[in-house]
Amino acid sequence: MIMIKLIKVVALPALLCIFAAASSVAVAEVDRLPSICSKFPFNSECQGNKASAPISFDTRSGEKAKCLFSGEEKAKTCKVDVTNDGIKLYFETGKELDVLNGEKNTQSVFIPTKTIKSFSYSEKKKVDVGAVIALGVWGLLAKQKRSTMAIRYQEEPSNQKQVVFVIGRKDGRQIRQNLELQTGLVADILGID
Repeated sequence: MIMIKLIKVVALPALLCIFAAASSVAVAEVDRLPSICSKFPFNSECQGNKASAPISFDTRSGEKAKCLFSGEEKAKTCKVDVTNDGIKLYFETGKELDVLNGEKNTQSVFIPTKTIKSFSYSEKKKVDVGAVIALGVWGLLAKQKRSTMAIRYQEEPSNQKQVVFVIGRKDGRQIRQNLELQTGLVADILGID
């Protein structure tokens, strides 16, 4: 009887160690797949696997902006690219990858033109804090001209979402014009400084 209890006491921690090691190996397998599949796409582990070659943020097309998606609390650095059939937003995700020289992979969100229900546009001059610190009072003259766009789109029949992004004024004006042409909608102008 004592021997059975001793076996249980020794065997249980050993089994827990084996399960912990197996789960960490599984996580390592998932983390290494993008690296393997980008170098060796015909590897048997990559067949039927949705792990495609990672793409860095800097190599994505579009203009750099700050994006805030519905339901999120924090804005992300993103790239905004208007295509012939909609708008693509790219942002970094996950952890830094060796295959990308320490950069993160990117994820994209595509908003088809036909799903855009309305959008608003505004322009403001924002004080450049870095210029104020570097130049003192003279830095107040270096205001950044920024555009803010809010795009409301229908993802499902009952699910309306919104993305808001802040971008340079020149790029913002171009994106607004492109969206007005593609959607046939007129942007709600909220203010222009």
